[in-house]
Amino acid sequence: MARLLRCLVLACAWMLCAPSQAAEPLVVVPDTNQVDIRMDFAGKEVQAVGSMDGPADVIIKVVAPQQEATLSREIKLGPFWIGGDKVKMAGAPSLLFLYANRPIDAILSPQEREKHGLLLEGVPVHVEPAIPTQAAGEWRKAFFRIKEKEGFYREDDRAVQVFGNRLFIAHMSLPGDLQTGTYTMETLIVRSGKVVGRDVAHFRVRLAGVERWIWNASHDYPWAFGSAFTLAVMLLGLGLNAIPFRRREEPRA
Repeated sequence: MARLLRCLVLACAWMLCAPSQAAEPLVVVPDTNQVDIRMDFAGKEVQAVGSMDGPADVIIKVVAPQQEATLSREIKLGPFWIGGDKVKMAGAPSLLFLYANRPIDAILSPQEREKHGLLLEGVPVHVEPAIPTQAAGEWRKAFFRIKEKEGFYREDDRAVQVFGNRLFIAHMSLPGDLQTGTYTMETLIVRSGKVVGRDVAHFRVRLAGVERWIWNASHDYPWAFGSAFTLAVMLLGLGLNAIPFRRREEPRA
């Protein structure tokens, strides 16, 4: 709460001191610049405070780093299902959230939404290897359906609250299974169907604690880490094998 209040004070101070510009002055301050993933990490609520000059609508787009995904399709052969085609989807963000104070369709036209990248199924995604256009389109649709079903692509028109046509607070809920890296938070101020202000902020998602140590060790010293892990498993197996187990005899009648 104290961090949120500091963000609010900073946003107000910036609004009072900002010089006049062609685009509407805008500042958005997230309540954290780093999200740590530990063993018990199950998601995190991130808030952002912003200021604007007069009544308007607010849209916030949160974009995660790109992440490749492999999709496969099963084929029915008689009574059995067997593995079929496989493709790799590349170039799309691992997470895409669209937040607003009301439905985005009521704020912007489809053309404006496409222009500013505010369509969940409008992000560029490449299908590898190259296949015919129609088949590639079907794979892309399947990719977006899976992302939306898993909750990594979603739109929330109640996440942003506007107060007094000057200040707004965004409540952003991040899932537990996050891709590490730098996340981009782009905020748009919209008036009369046109974007009149824009601000971009960033926050990092990183491994912390034991998870970070294991990740660093496995990437910096892969041979040593693999050897140590194999040796530990062998010793564990020998230890369990050395423990005497007795079978309990059931009493006879």
